[in-house]
This record gives sequence, structure tokens and C-alpha cells, in this order.
Amino acid sequence: MTDLRIGIDLSHAERSAIAVRERLIALRTKYVLAPYEYCKEVRIAPTVLPYSHPVIRLHTALFTETALLANYIHEQMHWYVTWYSHKRNDQWRALRAALECRYPDPPIGRGEGADTLASTHLHLIVNWLEIEALSSLIGWDTAKAHVAQLHYYRWIYATVIRDWQALKELYACRMLVPIFPAHDMSQEDLALAARLDEA
Repeated sequence: MTDLRIGIDLSHAERSAIAVRERLIALRTKYVLAPYEYCKEVRIAPTVLPYSHPVIRLHTALFTETALLANYIHEQMHWYVTWYSHKRNDQWRALRAALECRYPDPPIGRGEGADTLASTHLHLIVNWLEIEALSSLIGWDTAKAHVAQLHYYRWIYATVIRDWQALKELYACRMLVPIFPAHDMSQEDLALAARLDEA
């Protein structure tokens, strides 16, 4: 039996990661993202799902400018919601209860909802905030068109768009919006946003 030499070539993955990094740097030049940047550390991880904590992790399948911008804002909104949940805990609990009452039986997984009931309710908040922030940067129609063609969170995005005004009123009365800018947060606030879980 002859020896088999098996090598690992990560050059394509590295080039893809570098391209995403360069596009993100360009986006930060093109748009004023500072109000939404609660986390200042980003890791590009090929083939890994995007995630928010403890640092923002993005993958390399974000081929378009809008997709990268939306994913980046989405993960930053997780940091914002984490801050809100700890800073305004009573409002947070009331908001979650209101969403659970309004949407008692949402779809779970299968590209429609998140992986759990709690995460699906959470993403009714995060995805709304994502679209709100994204709209301020690229316009409502472009933001809406982007989320309408996604293959994940389909029910969540459709519900957020359909119930936009009602959710806006709910979030406003619970002091979630207007979105509190990252550059106005104290170090204590940012430390709350950095916690690994919502309250």
C-alpha cells in the first residue's frame, strides 16, 4: 500500500474572507454606521453561520453589498437588544409577553422561524430593528426587497413587514425605539450589550 499525502489548501477560504473584510471596510466608508456599531470586533469565518456574541462573526457567502450590510446590522442589533434587555428589564419582559400573546404559535425552523420559540419571538424584535436601521442607510424599498428574497426567517421577515406599524408602536411605547445610538452609550452600557444572553 503506497503512502497517501493529504494536504489542506485554505487559500480560497482566505481570499474569500479577505474580500468580505475589504467590502465591510468599504461599507464603513460609504455609510455612517457608527450609530449601529455596538460591537467593535468582527471575525470573518468561512462556512460558519453568522453570530453576534461574544464578537460578531460573519461568513463569506455574503456576496452582495446589501447582504453584507444587512447581516452586519442584524448582528449589531443583537447587541442592541441585549443592552436593552438588561438596561430596561421591566420593559423587556413586558415586550416579550406582548409578542408571545400576539404571536402565540409562530413557525419554528424550516426556513420560516428561528430554531426555538423564544428565538423566533426574539427575532421579531431583532429583524424589525435590522430593517429599521438598514432602511435609514439604503432606503425602505431596497431593504424590503432584500429581506423578501432571503431563504431564512421567511415568516419572521414577512410578519415584520406586514405588521410594521403595529410593531413600531409596540416597540416605541416600550422605549426600544428610536434606536439608541452606539456612540452615545457609556462604557457601562456597552458592557451590558456585550453580555452573552438577553436578560
